[in-house]
Parts: sequence; structure tokens; C-alpha cells
Amino acid sequence: MIERKSILILLILIAMGSMTACSQNGYHESESGLTYKFHRQADDRTVHPQNTDIVTAKMSYYINDSLLFDSYQMDRPMQFPMIESQFPGDFYQGLAMMSVGDSASFLCPADSVFLKIFRVKNMPEFVKPGAVMRFEIALDNIQSEEEFQHEKMEAMQVQIDESNAKLEAYIAENNISVQPTESGLYFIEISEGNGKKPTHGKKVKVHYTGTLLGGMKFDSSLDRGEPIEFVLGMGQVIAGWDEGISMMEEGGKARLIIPQHLAYKDRAAGIIPAFSPLIFEVELVEIVK
Repeated sequence: MIERKSILILLILIAMGSMTACSQNGYHESESGLTYKFHRQADDRTVHPQNTDIVTAKMSYYINDSLLFDSYQMDRPMQFPMIESQFPGDFYQGLAMMSVGDSASFLCPADSVFLKIFRVKNMPEFVKPGAVMRFEIALDNIQSEEEFQHEKMEAMQVQIDESNAKLEAYIAENNISVQPTESGLYFIEISEGNGKKPTHGKKVKVHYTGTLLGGMKFDSSLDRGEPIEFVLGMGQVIAGWDEGISMMEEGGKARLIIPQHLAYKDRAAGIIPAFSPLIFEVELVEIVK
């Protein structure tokens, strides 16, 4: 009997020690099982993320204290939609507790995170049974989906206006007198071809050298010694190419000055920044029979 009492007392002391350690670390547990700790809390705590809201946050997460991801290494803010909790005690429940200006830590079972949030089919080898993930989150902003899209469109329009202004300045500085086509393409013939004009649906071979407005070359088929092949008018190349090559004759050469909306628009492509006007020296080598 004495031995049993001693064991019971020992277990109680261990449990109390664990509770004290948890309290010392500052972590708390919600009714759903989420283990959390706030490092900073904003004065205004009346607004929290709701489902479909877009949150802007700084986030890093660890597995057993080994860093897996750090948003500080990204070149843009981390933004993602708020969704319903994927399992009891996940970090989305933690986010729902936060207000703008808060920062907190959340502890979650690693296997549940990988299977139910990351949706992996096979668990990575480094995720061991019982492993814990720690999410460090600082909440910077909460927006409705409508507010987010409106802000995004406004930011895009600023970049479009800046791109168009740079193109106008280039045209003026280089004394380019040709008028753009209805779409905005500047087509400058360098040498006239002696063959037929290609029609939509025809395969063509084209040599090219592409540069940014500042003169930096980003690609050239001449460097590879082999022209590019594509079917005209099928969207296999940027819109400025489809239009410009259709204006040429076989064997001809031209310069295409392509505004951003006929190039890659809001997409970056390799070393080409988003919203970039492009200049191509092109030669219609052959219309493939």
C-alpha cells in the first residue's frame, strides 16, 4: 500500500512539474486542444479574421525547432485566405484568435499539419511520430476578399501606368516616328522579305533577339544557332509576336516594340520583370510547308 501511495505521489509531482513548466513557457491550451502563446497583443482586439478574409502575415514554422519556412526570405508580403479549421487545434484556429498587430506561437501535431493542411500523399521521412510543429505568426492586416481585389487592381494600374510612361519616353528619346497599330504594337521594318506573308495556323521559323528598354538582352535564338518554331496565331507566343510576325514576309527582318499588355503583362518571365515593354529584332526565316 505504501509503495502504491509513493508511486501516486510521484506521478502527481511529475504532473505538477509539467504544468509548472508549461506555465513558465507561457503556453495555454484552448478547449479545442490548440496550444498557443501570445507574444504581443494589439490594443484593439475587436476584429479577427473570418473565413474568406485575406490575411497578410509574417510566418515561420519549425518542426522540433528545425526551421522549415520563413516568410522573411520572401520578396513580397505573405498573403493567403482564411479558411475553416482543418483539424481541432490547428493554426487556423490560432489565427481566428488574433487581431492586427498580434504575434503568437502555435504548437500543432506535425502529422496532422502535413496530411490535412499541406495535403501531402506521403509523409516526409523527417516527420517522425509525435513530432510537433511550431508556427510563429505576426498578423499585419485583415482584408475582405473584395478589399483585397480592389487594392490589387489599384496596385496593378499603378504599374501599368508606369510601364506605359517608360515606353512613351523610349519612343520619344529614340525619335521613333512610326505609328503604333490599333493594339499598341510598334512595327519597324528593317529589311523587306521576298516571300509570302504567313497566315494564322501556319508554322513559322523565326530568329530573334530580345531586349528590355534599357538594352539588356534577355534571350536570343542567334546565340543558340537555331530559330524558334511555332504555329502563328495560336497563342503559343506572346500576343505582340503573333501580330508582328503576321505583318512580315518570309525572309524579312523587323523590330517589334511591344507594350506590356502584348507581352507578359503582370507575369515575370526569367529576368524579365512583370509589366515590362519588350523589344525584339526578328527575322522570319521560313514558313514551314
